Amino acid sequence: MNSAKVVAIMFVAALLIVACNQPGTVTTNNQTASSSSPATFPASTPDLFAEARQNFEKYCVACHGEKANGGRVEVEGKRLKVPSLREGHALEHSDERLAKQISEGDDEMPAFKDKLTPAQISDLVRFIRKEFQGK
Repeated sequence: MNSAKVVAIMFVAALLIVACNQPGTVTTNNQTASSSSPATFPASTPDLFAEARQNFEKYCVACHGEKANGGRVEVEGKRLKVPSLREGHALEHSDERLAKQISEGDDEMPAFKDKLTPAQISDLVRFIRKEFQGK
């Protein structure tokens, strides 16, 4: 019976040696890039507010300032106290009211309906909300 165990052990060992020396296929989930395919990179994000930003700089910065803080300014020889677009009542106005104020003017603020289209005014409102009010 001992010789049967020895033969069985030798047989299993021989099978292991043969199996370990056989070339095998290794499967992985990694994909290798082909050298012929070009590398792709995500496209840069376009500035959705590019035109509104330009309109703000052209029409609003002189009074409201680059950071929309408002304050006391002198425009065309007039001393004005310009409201901030970052705080106070500008935060409480609805989009429609802010658009109407830009379009028709209010108090000392000039009307811009002859300089900006309704779509440009709407974009300007969205720009102000996002850029200066975090909305």
